[in-house]
Amino acid sequence: MLQLTPPFMGSFLVAVALCLSLLLVLARRQRTMRQQQAERILALQRKIDAALEDEAGVFPPRQSFGTSLKEASLTTSLQRPRLDTMAKIDRQTPEKYRILAKLAAQGMDSAQIAAVLGISSVEAAQLLSLCHMAEIGH
Repeated sequence: MLQLTPPFMGSFLVAVALCLSLLLVLARRQRTMRQQQAERILALQRKIDAALEDEAGVFPPRQSFGTSLKEASLTTSLQRPRLDTMAKIDRQTPEKYRILAKLAAQGMDSAQIAAVLGISSVEAAQLLSLCHMAEIGH
């Protein structure tokens, strides 16, 4: 067995005491951190529970898929006429624009078309530009 002399024995005991105190400090710090984490988790759980209780009245009761599908189809059928009107489905091009396209096809410029249609030359020029863009788009 190892025999220590009195000067070394004192140093050894001091080192052991230092290690033990360091170990105790670390253990206490770890326990404090675990307690803080547990308190944070509990606080978050309370907040989540409170939020879920508040939202319970916000959401309507769940509907069956069949009911949702009927409501969606009813909504679509009610919106169809409005959407068709907005898209101008089944409508002819206004007469002014048809005449403008024919006059432009005959080679008339914006001033001549403005005189024939009774509109300003600026409007006739804009309409001609739109007419040319429509031709390019098709």
